[in-house]
Amino acid sequence: MQLWKLPFPAVAVLLIALAFGLPLSAPHAQASDNPKLPPTPDDLLFETEIPYRDGHPRWVLNVIQPKKQSRITRSAILLVHGGGWATGNQYKFTKMGFMLAQEGYVVVLPTYRLYRDAPFPACLEDLKNAVRWVRANAKKYNINPARIGAYGNSAGGTQALTAALTNGNGDFEGDGPYQDFSSDLQAVVCSGAVGDMRHKTHGKRAVFAYRNLATGGDRKVSDAEVETVLRQASPSSYINKDAPPLLLVHGVKDDVVMIDSTDHFVKAMKAAGAAVTYLRYHDGTHSVMGQKQKETTPAMLEFFKKHL
Repeated sequence: MQLWKLPFPAVAVLLIALAFGLPLSAPHAQASDNPKLPPTPDDLLFETEIPYRDGHPRWVLNVIQPKKQSRITRSAILLVHGGGWATGNQYKFTKMGFMLAQEGYVVVLPTYRLYRDAPFPACLEDLKNAVRWVRANAKKYNINPARIGAYGNSAGGTQALTAALTNGNGDFEGDGPYQDFSSDLQAVVCSGAVGDMRHKTHGKRAVFAYRNLATGGDRKVSDAEVETVLRQASPSSYINKDAPPLLLVHGVKDDVVMIDSTDHFVKAMKAAGAAVTYLRYHDGTHSVMGQKQKETTPAMLEFFKKHL
């Protein structure tokens, strides 16, 4: 294959696929043949590389659903990958997606533009676009459009949390398709998420990621401009009692996203009268969701069962 003879978008897609070991097959293909993914369980369908918007290689998502048809519409859960807004893709939570689909959910795994593609709010606009895509395709996938939740870790958890807190807020819808559909979320679980990017205690890796998110990597952006964007990107800027039910998981020993800002966020949300459940682990790290999975997985399943 001669790369210089391909159009630029095709080259970009090819290079991303090679970098992440993604399948080079056509959209909607089954992914069970990809050796870097866990094998797809026999009772599930796994579709990959579905565009939720045209024009960028990261505007894609995967869908996992039960093979068995249901007369009752299913709830949907979006799994939003982390990676400091610098890495990650729609294959990150495939194993978790299989587990949730076997519980009867339709699972959607979107990816989004990273900071090098565009600074905030591009990533949040993309997530909301993906939620609108789910509602636009609810009939096709037998989804109840009134029951859509999300889980995310780290950067992905922060985005899922911010998306939920800005339900009904038109500022972050972007210019993507399906504008006639809502981007609201009905329940969110997040782990290692950021409460306030402007908080005084954060790990160096996190501070670096926040600034990149705000600037797109442009070092000429002023501190005042960065401060403004970080305020917009922080869940703490959208404290409100009408937020959907939230389950937050965080570890005291998290040395990336320090727990202090999450503590303050939870306190403010509860003071406002919001429905927030907080699992705070004294020996938990930034990988607390997996580290404590014997407790966190059942808690997440029970939470989604109750609220979706």
